Amino acid sequence: MDTRLTAEQDGIRRTLRELLHERCGPKEVRAAVDGPAGYDPLLWSDLAGRLGLPGLALPEEYGGVGCSVTELALACEETGRFLAPSPLLATAVLAAPLVLALGTGAQRAALLPRIATGSLTATLAVAGPALATALGLTRPNSGYS
Repeated sequence: MDTRLTAEQDGIRRTLRELLHERCGPKEVRAAVDGPAGYDPLLWSDLAGRLGLPGLALPEEYGGVGCSVTELALACEETGRFLAPSPLLATAVLAAPLVLALGTGAQRAALLPRIATGSLTATLAVAGPALATALGLTRPNSGYS
């Protein structure tokens, strides 16, 4: 198994690190989190529009980039390193894969292109202690290993 990053993966990490270093100092993060949106909408606009992060692991047919979850994980690692105030985790890691896996064709067509462009943010909301059950719905019904 080769665990080295590809040139594309290294580029994603390097580009994100440079952008977030400039935009996510302690004062900026605090101001964004305390703001009305709870995140930095301008940063989100750059992450989505300039870098395509919300659609990184979404299929091209829905406006995504078509990369694997590895590239998305690298993006999350970098945004986490800087505590970047963005809805990337909620939107691209929690909500989008569920819509892709469990949504109807109409739901996928209506929601995923907007998620991919960053014009729609989303999250997973589960009532009470049912989170484990809800996340279990993404596995095949053929059994568990």
